[in-house]
Amino acid sequence: MTLDDLANVGEILGGLAVLVSLIYLIVELRRNTKTARSGAAWNATVALAELCEEISASPELAELVSRGHEPTADPNDFSSAEFSQFFFVCRSVLYKYEGQWYLWREGILSDEMWQNRRRWAKAFVSLPLPGRVWELEKQQHQYADGFIKSVDSMTKEGDLAIRV
Repeated sequence: MTLDDLANVGEILGGLAVLVSLIYLIVELRRNTKTARSGAAWNATVALAELCEEISASPELAELVSRGHEPTADPNDFSSAEFSQFFFVCRSVLYKYEGQWYLWREGILSDEMWQNRRRWAKAFVSLPLPGRVWELEKQQHQYADGFIKSVDSMTKEGDLAIRV
């Protein structure tokens, strides 16, 4: 075998090594993307679950949140302290949803998960008390325009009233 033949074999082996490396990188990139999406979905769900656990740990707060979810809730029926407490619960939920919107926008959160969250958010801000909070928050420029448009443009579906 001549030196030219060995060089040609070396080039072929080098090309195959590059091809195998590229295939490996593609497989790892797909696996990493799947892991990132799964982690984002898990964290988004856990953040909301932890908020629910915190609310359920306080009978007074749980009662307030239940009253605030009623379709007939009138903001005037809540004391200043009650409205403030409900306001911050709503803000917490909306911040979590905006975070999920960012993840969705960047392709990390699935379309299905974001559309479910978006549908819930629209139903939530369609209720009188959360709707009042939503309007106040928008006036204070608390959220990204894209998040606001995404929620506001959704068709309202569902009844979020908490019934006993």
